[in-house]
Amino acid sequence: MEKAKFQKTLGKHIATLRREKGLSQIEFGYLIEIEKQNINRIENGRTNPTAFTLNKIAEALQIPRSKIFDF
Repeated sequence: MEKAKFQKTLGKHIATLRREKGLSQIEFGYLIEIEKQNINRIENGRTNPTAFTLNKIAEALQIPRSKIFDF
């Protein structure tokens, strides 16, 4: 899978996981300590989240890290 497609797919999956937990982008950003704009960039595949950010996402969603890549 090419990088741009991977980022977009990953972002959509993170957005789905966030919505399943009933969190807004603002609430989610607060939990993982990043701005709403950056959440939007991640979910729209316009940026590649770091391993640190992905770990914080998994912790905030209370899921195993591997589930982030389960798409």
